[in-house]
Amino acid sequence: MFGPGQRVGEYELVRSVAAGGMAHVFVARRPGAEQPIAVKVIHEHLSEDWQAMRWFVDEALISIRIQHPNVVRVDELGEQDGLYYLAMEYVHGCSLAQLMVLLGKRGRRLDPWLSAWIAARVAEGLHAAHELTGDDGERLGVIHRDVSPQNILLSALGEVKLTDFGIAKAQGRATRTQAGELRGKFRYMAPEQVVEKRGQDHRVDVFTLGVVLWELLTQKRLYARMGHMELLERLREPQIARPSSIRPDIPASLDGIVMNAVASNKDERPQTAAVLQQELDEALTGAIARGEAPSDPKVALSDVLLECFGRELHEAARALPEDLAKAIGVESFEPTNPRALATATSPVDPNDPSGPVALADLEADAALAAQPTPAPKREPTVRTREERRVAREQAERAASKGWMMLVVLLGGLLVALGAAAWLLLD
Repeated sequence: MFGPGQRVGEYELVRSVAAGGMAHVFVARRPGAEQPIAVKVIHEHLSEDWQAMRWFVDEALISIRIQHPNVVRVDELGEQDGLYYLAMEYVHGCSLAQLMVLLGKRGRRLDPWLSAWIAARVAEGLHAAHELTGDDGERLGVIHRDVSPQNILLSALGEVKLTDFGIAKAQGRATRTQAGELRGKFRYMAPEQVVEKRGQDHRVDVFTLGVVLWELLTQKRLYARMGHMELLERLREPQIARPSSIRPDIPASLDGIVMNAVASNKDERPQTAAVLQQELDEALTGAIARGEAPSDPKVALSDVLLECFGRELHEAARALPEDLAKAIGVESFEPTNPRALATATSPVDPNDPSGPVALADLEADAALAAQPTPAPKREPTVRTREERRVAREQAERAASKGWMMLVVLLGGLLVALGAAAWLLLD
């Protein structure tokens, strides 16, 4: 297994920064480059797992083609000693999930307009992925399918970047989703991901980003404390409350944008991620003009991150070699705006069982990413109480009819046996 001090391809591994179910991530240096690089190495025990290997290769096949400031840049897919690795952009910061969990523990939530700005930047990155074309100029039909707080990275400089296209759907993938498989995190899935076997398109990502924004605005989980089957049932016919019914200070314009994004009928959602981004940015521009929103959301987000994670980010940068620490701006990671949390966040109840307490399982959800799960075997078209009643009556009639046929067959058999006995005795 690779570790700090070793070389992977042309990259020298400097420090381990994260380890997940599929891969280990290191900060690395590349000869001649000033900025550090992140190198993601697949776990050794998965090197002979062809399914895991194909997911890893798929992430590279899609991500290398996407060049957008709101998507984590992937530079290279390589192999050494039988292990595949990805060289990608290094983001010095945290995930949106980590920020939400920490704010929840402190009884705070982001300013609604700052939340809208984050969602708009993710929508920009999504649109770039959706519009991706192949060598022949044809659109590849990329669908991320796992837009979630864990896969949205925030840099200490206030940048927002979407990552992890490992389970994305697109032409040219090394592997394809089998019928009946569900991929992604259940709590963010669109209804058509659960109900339809075919016909999913980029509007799936519009819905899931809408759910992320809903949770950002309310600082609550949309589906809290539900069992697996209950959750799947809710996903088929989502009943989503307006964010303002939970947080009355949420502007009406944001309320409407979110509810359109999470419409059960995909034809009623914004038809592209670019449309969702434009709606959010237009509403945000008006709020800035009225003095209701941070004048520079990027700076406001950076201030919040530094107030929440400044010490950890500073120490992590200081642990790197001096030239790499200087390249990422180690001196800028000290908390600089003590009023950041007062101006860019607002209070919530830290004891709310579906709020900050439930947000803690955002961290546990990350372990479920990119795992295919068989679709439930029960019939997905049985939805309402009336439909279930009709189905039950049909089943009872079918069972009754089956018993009647069995009785007739047994009667016929007895008659035949009686006739045979009479002939033998005659």
